[in-house]
Amino acid sequence: MPAPHRIPVLSAADVEQDLTDALNLLRSVRRTLQRLLDRAEHEEDPGALKDIGLKHSELESALRRAYEAEERYNAWAAKTTGVQNACEIDFDALREDIACRLQRLRDCCEEA
Repeated sequence: MPAPHRIPVLSAADVEQDLTDALNLLRSVRRTLQRLLDRAEHEEDPGALKDIGLKHSELESALRRAYEAEERYNAWAAKTTGVQNACEIDFDALREDIACRLQRLRDCCEEA
């Protein structure tokens, strides 16, 4: 059985830089792929179709890096906020807490 995948604990700056790098790589490969497609459409370069296959592999790799960076960001955010995702927010408890605070304010204002 493979060992569980552990996500290293990173600082906010590390996570942000990692995600920025992954997105920049993804954008770069996408632009290059678009240029190759344009060249192939206009029949400027018969080798463009071969290059598209190579760039496709780079694009897949860049996407994988972006997803991994997003995963690390989500793990970091969950660790720092204590919330894994929006589904874990207990809106009923929040509503009750807000209602209690408002009631305390009302009680305070009535005493004054």
